[in-house]
Amino acid sequence: MPAMASITVKKNDGTTDIVYDALAPSAGDGVPAVWRQDTGNAAVPNGMRAQFKMTTGWNGTRTARNGKFDFAYPHVFVNASTGQSESKDRVVFNGTAIIPQGVTQTTIDEACSQLSNLLGSALIKSSLKSGFSPT
Repeated sequence: MPAMASITVKKNDGTTDIVYDALAPSAGDGVPAVWRQDTGNAAVPNGMRAQFKMTTGWNGTRTARNGKFDFAYPHVFVNASTGQSESKDRVVFNGTAIIPQGVTQTTIDEACSQLSNLLGSALIKSSLKSGFSPT
């Protein structure tokens, strides 16, 4: 099992690092591990910060492990009248991975790496940003 740790990723500029701090490790199947993007957000309340959660567990027949993730990135702005941070909406991503336990670790490793790299590819990023699949 992987050990809980903070995760460093690149911001949209492709250069600047942003850290998702480890908030809570999973306590077992069905309990999410939680990360929050606290870097540079001192004035923003915790509930208005980007958050990533990952939950894992067995499927019903115990033939596969399920990995689920939830990512929420709030739109935060300062109210000109009150000077307070506010959030009216958030960008949300949800996903599920089903990892059969009857395949080789090499197959699992390759599938997970390729999916992660596809999600990080320029074309998929562009499609997500625009809200449209490639045409």
